[in-house]
Amino acid sequence: MKATAVAHANIALVKYWGKRDEALLLPEAGSLSVALDRLLTTTTVELGAPEDSLLIDGRKASDAELRRARAVLDAAGIRDRARIESRNDFPTAAGLASSASGFAALAAAACAAAGQRRGERELSALARLGSGSAARSVPGGWAVWEDRDAAQVASPDHLPMRLVVAVCGEGPKPVGSREGMKRSRETSPYHAAWIEQCRRDLPEALRLLRARDLAGLGALAERNAMRMHADSLAADPPLLYWEPATVGCLHAVRRLREQGTGAWSTIDAGPHVAALCAPEDAPRVEAALRSVPGVRDALVCAPAGGARVVERSSDARPR
Repeated sequence: MKATAVAHANIALVKYWGKRDEALLLPEAGSLSVALDRLLTTTTVELGAPEDSLLIDGRKASDAELRRARAVLDAAGIRDRARIESRNDFPTAAGLASSASGFAALAAAACAAAGQRRGERELSALARLGSGSAARSVPGGWAVWEDRDAAQVASPDHLPMRLVVAVCGEGPKPVGSREGMKRSRETSPYHAAWIEQCRRDLPEALRLLRARDLAGLGALAERNAMRMHADSLAADPPLLYWEPATVGCLHAVRRLREQGTGAWSTIDAGPHVAALCAPEDAPRVEAALRSVPGVRDALVCAPAGGARVVERSSDARPR
């Protein structure tokens, strides 16, 4: 009773930052994301262990992390104890959505190990219980999440684009997304306006995506990200996820546009900057971001697909 699944992290162009239900992890407003091929998590679940255990990149998980994993298994009706090993091909808990890809891969692997046949939307709803944004990593591609599960609204190849991710820090971020959202919702005077803006941005973003308007979508994504961080900065105490390299990258992307290269920034709850651009412009954008002092790496990412099972033991037959 063992299975391995992979899933990609996603970055939201219309952000998820605020829950209407803390227990069920339901968002206050819908979000639009794209999965990224270079940000991959591989998770193996073996059922029938003496006790639950979770290793993340070879590190023993905290009690809180293990409880979140067990919550996903319980929701799937899996009572067997589980040995879980998860490995990321990118920095963990640093603002690159490792929890999204991690819980998407966990949901897929656990259900496969238990021999369960579950559809994509069922897996998305299960993954959401570990991390809200994991709901979007299950379908992958261009995905929208508004309620219990997320759905792909366009395939990975719908819009030719690249996201160049500038790694602007290392180590876990000081305040996790879950706590950051709660603080913003409870203390930021800008939060209600932020949520209303997202409700306007999502239908417009979907219109631009359908029209394959990269410039329009990039500009909207940049505005949406800046407004999310304005909401966070206005929390009490303030949430400052940026590093000096973050600001340097924002200036670098603006200079690229002034010089005629289409590039637009987005930033999740962390220091890293992702620049949207056309595939042919990616080398120029990558070089510009790598030149910013403090940038540790720059990953050129293409849109990716959803979570999938890559290995299953012979006795974990679907039923």
